[in-house]
Amino acid sequence: MRAMGAFWLQRARAQAGTLVATGLVVVVVAALASVMTGLAFRSPTSAVHATLAAEPAAVTSVALESSALSDLDAQDADVRRALAKRLSGLPVAVASSFSAPSVPVEGGRGALVLVSGDGLQQRVTMTQGRWPGADTEAAVDAAFARGHSVSVGDRVTMSGPAAPVTVTVVGVWRATDPAAPAWLGLTTGDGRIVVSAATAAAASDGVVGRWVLTPDARRTSAADLPRLQAALGGAAGQLSGDSAAGGSPFSTSGDGVATVAAMQRSVVALHAVIPVPLAVLAACSAIALVLLAQLLAGARRVETRLLRSRGVTIPALARATAVESGLVALAATIVGTLVAQVVLLATVGPPSGALDLLLPPLLTVLVAIAATTLTAVVSARAASDSPGAVEAGRGRTVVSAGLTVLAVVAAAVTLWRFVAFGPTVGGGVDAVDPTGVVAPAAVLCAIALVGLLLFGPASAAVERVAGRGRGVAGVLPARQVGRGVALFAGPVALIVLAVGSLTFAAGYAGTFGGFLRDSALLVNGASVRADLGVGGSPHGTGDVSGAARLGRLPGVTAVSPAIVDSGTVGDTDVAVVAANSAKLPALLPVGGYLLDTAALSRQVTPKDALAGAPLPSGAHELRATVTVTAGAGAAAVVGTTAWLATTSDEVVPVTATPGPDGSVAFPVPAGADRLVAVDTDVESVAGADAVTVTLSGLPTGAARWVQASSAFGSASPFRADGAGTAARAASLTGDGSVRFVPPGDAALPLAVTTALAQDDSLQVGQRIEVRSPAGDVQGTVAAIVPALPGTTSERAVFADLPALTAVLLRTSASVPRASSVWLAADDPDAVAGAVRSAVGAEASVTTASGAFVARFLGGAVASTWLGAAGCALLAVAAVAAAITAALRRRRGEVIVLRAVGLSGRQQAWARRLEVVGVACAAGVFGLLGGIVVVLLVGNTLARLSVVTAPSTLSVQGRVDPIGMAVGAVALAAALAVAVWGYGVAVRRQAADTAYREETR
Repeated sequence: MRAMGAFWLQRARAQAGTLVATGLVVVVVAALASVMTGLAFRSPTSAVHATLAAEPAAVTSVALESSALSDLDAQDADVRRALAKRLSGLPVAVASSFSAPSVPVEGGRGALVLVSGDGLQQRVTMTQGRWPGADTEAAVDAAFARGHSVSVGDRVTMSGPAAPVTVTVVGVWRATDPAAPAWLGLTTGDGRIVVSAATAAAASDGVVGRWVLTPDARRTSAADLPRLQAALGGAAGQLSGDSAAGGSPFSTSGDGVATVAAMQRSVVALHAVIPVPLAVLAACSAIALVLLAQLLAGARRVETRLLRSRGVTIPALARATAVESGLVALAATIVGTLVAQVVLLATVGPPSGALDLLLPPLLTVLVAIAATTLTAVVSARAASDSPGAVEAGRGRTVVSAGLTVLAVVAAAVTLWRFVAFGPTVGGGVDAVDPTGVVAPAAVLCAIALVGLLLFGPASAAVERVAGRGRGVAGVLPARQVGRGVALFAGPVALIVLAVGSLTFAAGYAGTFGGFLRDSALLVNGASVRADLGVGGSPHGTGDVSGAARLGRLPGVTAVSPAIVDSGTVGDTDVAVVAANSAKLPALLPVGGYLLDTAALSRQVTPKDALAGAPLPSGAHELRATVTVTAGAGAAAVVGTTAWLATTSDEVVPVTATPGPDGSVAFPVPAGADRLVAVDTDVESVAGADAVTVTLSGLPTGAARWVQASSAFGSASPFRADGAGTAARAASLTGDGSVRFVPPGDAALPLAVTTALAQDDSLQVGQRIEVRSPAGDVQGTVAAIVPALPGTTSERAVFADLPALTAVLLRTSASVPRASSVWLAADDPDAVAGAVRSAVGAEASVTTASGAFVARFLGGAVASTWLGAAGCALLAVAAVAAAITAALRRRRGEVIVLRAVGLSGRQQAWARRLEVVGVACAAGVFGLLGGIVVVLLVGNTLARLSVVTAPSTLSVQGRVDPIGMAVGAVALAAALAVAVWGYGVAVRRQAADTAYREETR
């Protein structure tokens, strides 16, 4: 037994080179399979952690809100008990607060009133004074102190529903972490004031409770996402049925549920893409291992015949081969797996389970042992037989037509499943369809088999064409290939798969990257976006977005203030977006396949929508005269407001009190360049009849302005009094206001999305009414597009912000304040940093980087490239194995050709030409096959991968030219080295005159 063991060891040492080559292939396969499997199992959880840590609270959290009960502590405890039961086992933090939104404060502004409590106190830092401890005390934040010009010791009066409530400011505070989820929905541009629960109830129409649910960024895993989505999504409904939890049905805000759903879809997309390169790599690995096993069996053919003649059975040979290959595969797999685990630990984290860690190496070892053992058994059975037709050069095919047809049918079935239902179950988003997801790999493998089926007839055709020429330079390589199809079958299949995989990787990466870049830009509104966390209407010159100032930052090429809000069209909930549509082409340089921004800009941009009356250059003051007369009784002007437009097309109100002679002087803020409306507030305490208001002394462009009769509602007593800036009221008791605007009706063309148009049967030219917090307006549908900028909503309406402002100045008492600023930038990251410094910590600044999707799908893109690289390495190994086998099998041919006059150099070039011709033909066939696969499935996979894009967007196929070029050049260079070495070896054989076939 010991002697037999020594023999088998010596037998293995004799083929050490081939065994080492097999081991290296197994190292590559094990490493790549482990990395790709690790990416599939581990990267989702890593991406979940990164997303929850990086995205703002508005994106990751859910806020539940209901009317407060009399006992706030008991209500909070009851809500927390219900949430703890619903969220059992899920890592979700709950932060609670009680507040009264938009409480009027003496001085014309409002404030967000927060109820004092231990939880709130822990989230703030006192900059002056102390925390309030009595009902008559309050602490205000820095924004409130600045906007209302108050400090510690001053008194603040809130206009309560029953009576004014006055408190003394005892402290000024700031949020310790303004971006913390607990502050979600508790920010306002007018400032915040902290008072006791009793004071908040007296000063407001009602206190509301707010509970913010935020998944823990460090402990939430991808496996938690389905349960988390269900728990967060149904929390409001469950709490609404609990009378002890709230005084009214719970409402929700925040995009936490949508974000969790998007993360879950991203995980499914990742699992739909990674099996493609894995399946192709598995096929290539099996072929390469079989080729190396054939090379080993061929080198041992004589030895095997001798062993068989000495009584060694085939089972004994199989056992010896299995042990030998198992040891080699095990050692190589351990090396490859260790390398992969080091890479995975450094990039995505530790193993997610035993399956992740053990499955790839186990399968690699089993496939290696099976390929080597089965090949050895087949070789041993055929050792004493005569050569088959293919080996003898009489056969022209190496794969049966039946097998090829079967593979094509299987590929067609999987492709039909993929096209009809997508790579997920039933086209859904919960799980991957194992039949549909392998369609790209199945099609590639079927194309490789078709290539093998055509290889023999094609080589025969080339041989006949070459045989018509003179000499042996052309006919010899063609004839040798035609009669040695079995030798080249493996390399042909692997080159086809390698080039096909490379083409698929380049197509998927290019299509995915281009669609992600364009859709992220569209959804964000521009390359950089600052959400200011403000809303409502402007109250003064400070209530501008700062777009003009931000537009002067280095690297900014275009800027626009914007509004993104919710609203309704009829009974349909929509997203309402407004921005300077003239800037859209510069803000959104996306492909026309996605959104033709130039055409959209032309369709929704009215000419001179907010032109107004230009102010004198360099003016610091705008003067006018207001006169009021009454036929009976007395009336007086108590206030005037000039609405000034800035260079960024925002409108701000500037108030002034008329003097005894009716003269008013409006200060002109920096950046204001035109007057767009003027309001006059008139009061008659005892009542007056035939009240006439006349406005004069305005800039020349305002001479023919008219009254906006609908600005203050149909109940306004004033009506136009002839032409010009005059209005008349038949009678006036109390207060009345009148607004003068440029003449003419302001047009409001609107763009709506395709989904909204289909739901509400909208057509171009149709009049619709849009209701939103920004204002209720009527406009005309001017364009129907797949998606609109600045929102992910599939049902949205877009209006030009200057045009919307002009309409609202004619139909509403006020206009909306810009809540966002969109900026186009050469270097978005650098500009985003500068914007963050300029807008402050309470604003959210985002870039159109597509980081959300990239965190999840980056592993899929990497896997396609890794799969292509692995197939290329295996193809090179297959060519090297074929070359080694050819050098051994055709050793005697060298002597014959040398004898008939072919030099070593000529033979070397002939042999090289064989490999070059086969490789080029296989490469072209693989390229065509890869293009077919990309055209069939590339756009669908890319669309599935970018979960943040509205589903109505189309995808444009692209190719990553750099990746494709690098891969093709690397594969060609490796094959060129192998071919060059082949020629050198042939020349060396031709120069060896001492070789004898009978003495080998």
